[in-house]
Amino acid sequence: MKYEDKIDIYDDRGRLLGEKIPLEALSPLYNPYINKMLQIIKGTAFIDLAKLQKMLQTGQVGYTTSLRQDEVKTMHTLDLDLIGNAGAIADALQKQLQVENFNGYENDCSVQLFNDGQALMIRVPTLRLAISSGNDVIFTNVGLLLCQILSDMYNINPENNPDGCGLLKNALFGRYPQYQSFNPGNPLFGFIKPPQELEGLGTGFRGVTINHLVALANRRTLDAVALTTIFEQGSQFEMGNSAGWYERYNLLGMAYQGFNANNVVFDLVKENREGTVGSVIKSLMQHALQDNVIQQRGEKYPDILFSGYKIYKTEDPSLWNAYSCAGLLAAVIVNIGASRAAQGISAVLAGFGDLLIFESGGLPDPDFGRIMGTGLGFAFYTHSIYGGAGPGAFQMDHVLIRHTSGFFTPCVAAGMCLDSGTQIFSPQATSSIFFKIREAMPVFQSPFQKVVEAAEQIKDKFR
Repeated sequence: MKYEDKIDIYDDRGRLLGEKIPLEALSPLYNPYINKMLQIIKGTAFIDLAKLQKMLQTGQVGYTTSLRQDEVKTMHTLDLDLIGNAGAIADALQKQLQVENFNGYENDCSVQLFNDGQALMIRVPTLRLAISSGNDVIFTNVGLLLCQILSDMYNINPENNPDGCGLLKNALFGRYPQYQSFNPGNPLFGFIKPPQELEGLGTGFRGVTINHLVALANRRTLDAVALTTIFEQGSQFEMGNSAGWYERYNLLGMAYQGFNANNVVFDLVKENREGTVGSVIKSLMQHALQDNVIQQRGEKYPDILFSGYKIYKTEDPSLWNAYSCAGLLAAVIVNIGASRAAQGISAVLAGFGDLLIFESGGLPDPDFGRIMGTGLGFAFYTHSIYGGAGPGAFQMDHVLIRHTSGFFTPCVAAGMCLDSGTQIFSPQATSSIFFKIREAMPVFQSPFQKVVEAAEQIKDKFR
């Protein structure tokens, strides 16, 4: 066993789900549920047939925002009954995508209807992913095969309807070369961004809108935190932020903030249900002292100032960071739970670190300054430049919020779960289809419990 840390995990009602779980059993490298989820995230595509049908019927193939469709209207249209033929399209697509697995790969190709038959959920075969450098095939293979199927089904080809071919291509893939990436709200999409939109090595799992994760959790607060943590830490492991020296640092933060290790988040929220951000910080200090995560530096000056102000130290900075990140999440939950308005998320993220530094006599704030710095920019852009843009409308790899070790966006997801409808960019507005995806994909239901069940399966292997 690489690390000596063992933790207990509690659910969002404070009930013990698993005890004495080795820290490594939560790693994306080992936890079977997290591993499976990341594979599904990487290898699943969706086609919104209802949206595609409307785009083709009206000739509108461009977007100004993810909520409106009015940027481009062509003179050409295609009146295709995609919804009426959804079953036939699904069968044909599965037949074309399926490959013979002679090399021992799992036969996991599937194409399913969901959202009352108005959309397709496509699991691309692992073999197609295995021979690819990335996950481009969930867009390329799926989109091109759909074009071929519709060409055969409705007799659309370059000889008799070249404009129809162009319209179909633009509706599914955007307007290259004028527009290199997909349009917002593209009818062909995955959980994460197409590769041409990614910025930087290992950022793939971060290419998802926070509101999508809120919808996948059905607005259940700690479920949204757990899902966001899985996406974020999958990315941290891929980009190397969790390699070597930093693995335990990330795993501890993941456990305490993302999965309520040792019930710290739940206890802090419960103790401060009528409190403030400041009272959460006071409780956090008490827990850290009781658990010997931090210690008072000394008994006299300069470790205690003449005012009575005490200076603290820690022998385990990674564990202290995990506690402080758990406290940060609890502070967001308490603050937004009281106001029921998500605008306060960025204020907590920007201000919590300073308050904690002052309270602790200079101990590091969450993620060693990264949360505070990111939170300050986040506050500016959610309250000033964009005139109050919704915190949940940001993607996790956005230039403003991608600078932490994965402990920022779980707090944003939690706050969006607790918002009572104050946001223009609400999960219902930006991510409605992801509520339906959750219903169709059991892997996103009860993530807390499934993470623990998977950890219990393997915990005896760490010796």
